[in-house]
Amino acid sequence: MTRIAILGGAGALGGALAGRLARAGHEIWIGSRDAEKGRAFAADLAAGAPGVRVDGGDLRTCAAQAEICVLTVPYAAHAETLAQVKDLLAGKIVVDATVPLRPPKVGTVQLPAAGSAAVEAQALLGPEARVVSALQNIGAEKLAAGQAVDGDVLVAADDAEAATTVCDLLGEIGLRAWHVGPLANSAAAEAMTSVLIQINRRYKRVQAGIRITGKSKAEAEAGGSSGVSIHPIRGLPMFAAGDDLAHAIAEGLTANGLAPEDGDVIVVAQKAVSKVEDRARLLAGVTPSPEGRALAAQTGKPDGLAELIVAESSELMRVRENLVITRHRLGHVAANAGIDASNVADPEGPETVLLWPQDPDASVERLRQALQARFGVRLAVIMSDSLGRAWRNGTTGTAIGVAGMRPIRDRRGESDLFGRELKVTMVAVADEIAAAASLVIGEAAEGIPAALVRGAIYDPAEDGTALELLRPLEQDLFR
Repeated sequence: MTRIAILGGAGALGGALAGRLARAGHEIWIGSRDAEKGRAFAADLAAGAPGVRVDGGDLRTCAAQAEICVLTVPYAAHAETLAQVKDLLAGKIVVDATVPLRPPKVGTVQLPAAGSAAVEAQALLGPEARVVSALQNIGAEKLAAGQAVDGDVLVAADDAEAATTVCDLLGEIGLRAWHVGPLANSAAAEAMTSVLIQINRRYKRVQAGIRITGKSKAEAEAGGSSGVSIHPIRGLPMFAAGDDLAHAIAEGLTANGLAPEDGDVIVVAQKAVSKVEDRARLLAGVTPSPEGRALAAQTGKPDGLAELIVAESSELMRVRENLVITRHRLGHVAANAGIDASNVADPEGPETVLLWPQDPDASVERLRQALQARFGVRLAVIMSDSLGRAWRNGTTGTAIGVAGMRPIRDRRGESDLFGRELKVTMVAVADEIAAAASLVIGEAAEGIPAALVRGAIYDPAEDGTALELLRPLEQDLFR
C-alpha cells in the first residue's frame, strides 16, 4: 500500500484516478484548495467503495501525508498549486498530469516557453522533487468507467527509477504505460491532448486515445502473431445497387478511428458486395425452366428460387424436402447455391433474394486496390459468407473471395516443437480470418457488414484467389 495524494482530486480526472487507486488497495488523500470539499469528496468515495482507505483535506495537509503526489489541476492553477506545497515535496515522486490548455483554443497546441508543464513543474520545485509526467491522454470518463482502458499512457521523467514506479502503479489500475524518455519529452504527450481534442471534434469520437503498436523483439524473433484484433467498421449504410463500397468502407474506417496498417485484412460480408453489384432478384420476375420446376416440386421451394438455384449451380449434390446442397458454379459447396433472403429487403414487400457476386475474387481485388490507394498501405481483402460444414452443426464465416494473400498457408517442411517435419499441414488461413471477423460482423441485426482484422499471419500474394481453397474433385472421397 502506498499513500498517494491527488492534488485536485475533487475534479473529474483526479476523482476517477483516486477511485481506481483506492480500489487497488492504496491509501488515498483527496487534496483540494477547499478543505471541506476534499473531505466531502473523500467521504463520498469511501461510501461508494466500502473498505477503501481514503481521506481528504486541503492541499498542504494531503501533500504532507503522501509518499507520491499526483497533480490533476487545470494549467491555470498549476504554478500556484505547486508553490503552495513545494516545501512538502522534496524527495517525493510528483506525477504531473497537467496539460497547458488555454481556453478557448484548447484544440490548438500551446506549449509554454519552458517546453512543457512538467518541465515547468521541475524548475519550480527544484531538483529535490522527482517529477514524472503522465496521464495527459487518458480521459476521465474512461478511468471512471472502471473497465479496461483503450489507450496507453506516455510516462516521461529524468529519474528512471521514479518512472518505473509510476509505470508499475499505473499497471496496477489497468493502464499500459510506456517510459518514453526524459522529462523534456513530456511535451509530446501534452501537445497530443490538443490533437486528440481535434480528432474527437472532427470525427465525432468519444475520448480518443493513443495506442503503441508493434511487436517486441522477442516476438519478432520467435515468429508468429503477437495477437489478433478484430475491429468492426460501424456506421456503414444499408447498401444499394451502384453504391461506392470502397469509399464507404474507407470513410467508415476513418470514422471509427481505424488507420489501416501494412498487413491488415479487410473482411467484407458477401451481402454488401452483392447489393452494390445489383445481384438482388425478385422471385416474381424469374421464369422457371423445366429443371427449376422439377426442383421446386421435389423440395417445396418457390419456383423462382428453385430456378435461381439451378442457374447458380454446377451440380445439385443432395436434394430433400426444403433442402438443396449444391456445388456453386464457382466450385463452393453451399446450401441453395449461396442464395439468401435475410437482410436483403423489407419482408412486407416483394420476395427478394440475393445471389453471390459474379466473380467474388475480382470484386475484392477491386476493393483492395481502391483501399490501398486511399490509405497507402498493403492490404488483403476477404469476402465472407456464412456456410455450413459437412458433419457439423451451425455455420461459420468462410472466404468466398480473396485478394492480396495466399488463402492457404502451406507449412509443409516446417518443424514442430520436437523437430518433427510437418508433412501435410496446410492452414486455410483465409477461412480462419473470415470466421474470426464473423464474430463482430454478425448474422442478424448487427448491421456491421465489414471488419478490420489486425495481427493475422498470412502469405501476401498478388494472385491469390479463393478457388485455391477448393479441394479438386478427383480428391473428393465422399462423392
